[in-house]
Amino acid sequence: MASDESTDVSTTRRRRRPNRELLFISIAAGAGLFLVIAGFLSATTGRDLLDYPDAIIDISPAPNDRQVLSQTEISVDLQDGYEAVLVLDDIEIPTSRLEDVAGGLPEPGQQIDLPPTAIYDQGNSLIRFEPRDGAVIESYSVGRHQVTVIFWKIEDGRNTARSYSWSFEVL
Repeated sequence: MASDESTDVSTTRRRRRPNRELLFISIAAGAGLFLVIAGFLSATTGRDLLDYPDAIIDISPAPNDRQVLSQTEISVDLQDGYEAVLVLDDIEIPTSRLEDVAGGLPEPGQQIDLPPTAIYDQGNSLIRFEPRDGAVIESYSVGRHQVTVIFWKIEDGRNTARSYSWSFEVL
């Protein structure tokens, strides 16, 4: 009887051959999942992709923007404690400080006449320039334009200035 039991056990424990199609699908799905995860981990997006200096938070229009309108405002948002000037197509734009132009605190809803210069707002560490009548540059011509922002820590002065350049294209 012992021999009969051993033959019954051996027949019930027969090895199943692996299904090759199922094995191939499992390997392909695992490899696909690995590639998706590796892609997400190696992706460079947002601020890291733009490679701005630490002192610069944001720039508008963004580097290499196309289809920019001829009256678009150029603005550079800086970290607190920095000051800057803008150079557009090798022309340094005269800069006015917002607190000097406003002449104190305006009343709520009061309009302020801004000069046709770049405006530096120290409270927000923001410099911006909008081409308009009477400005050094009244509108952008069609084509590529080069912008350089020269920035420095207020406490260190302009002698320690650094710069960052980018370009955009007007349609």
